[in-house]
Amino acid sequence: MKRMKKTLFLLLLAMLMTFCAAPAVTYADSSTSSSSSTTKNGLIEKNGKLYYYKNGKLVKDKLGIKIDGNYYKISAKGVCKKVSEAAGRAGIQLEKIGRESTKSKTLKKAFTWYSTEITYAPVTGSPASGQTKLAYYSIYGFKKKVGDCNVMAATFCQMAKVLGYDAKFVSGYIISSYDSDGNPVLAKHAWVTIKISGTTYVYDPNFAYVQHTLNNNTAAHSGYKMTYTKTGTKLQYTYYSSKKKLLK
Repeated sequence: MKRMKKTLFLLLLAMLMTFCAAPAVTYADSSTSSSSSTTKNGLIEKNGKLYYYKNGKLVKDKLGIKIDGNYYKISAKGVCKKVSEAAGRAGIQLEKIGRESTKSKTLKKAFTWYSTEITYAPVTGSPASGQTKLAYYSIYGFKKKVGDCNVMAATFCQMAKVLGYDAKFVSGYIISSYDSDGNPVLAKHAWVTIKISGTTYVYDPNFAYVQHTLNNNTAAHSGYKMTYTKTGTKLQYTYYSSKKKLLK
């Protein structure tokens, strides 16, 4: 009987030690081995670089992604680089659109599929102190999917920048009508320029929207990759700078 009591006591003691033992901790690293017993998730730092795991897999090659309220771009090797909200949202939109075989084809897809399909509507609000027009209007467009020429230009410009193009958001004027004396009446406008091989090209999503959506004119110039010197026809705008100087 004493031996049985001693045996039961030792058994209960062993069980108690098992339940009270501290849980095992596996420190996550950037290893992509599928044999790991721990499913890695979230941002993980290794050698001063950030990596992002989702369901145990290393996420790679993302133009834009939102993680824990912040925006990142992820390289082909999985290294995360923190970017602005505008750049992050642009990258996310490009991922939704789907990348083509070349950068130029992806740029065209971004222009025709997204920037020309934002529903036209007046923009409410204005850039905050220290915020650029490009950042404000692009974020506005990516979030609301509505906007005016500023939003259409800014969203495309930001996507072009994410793709690596030397894109610039331009504010200026175009001819909206003519007065009784035949003089041009200017209206505020916004568009994008991209310098490629020394030539500055004009990209005007709002122009495409007006021609294709409002006028149902599929034969009109697309507004894609024009030059200032070739504008001014009935199917194209004549562009003026913010100081109302003709751009050539």
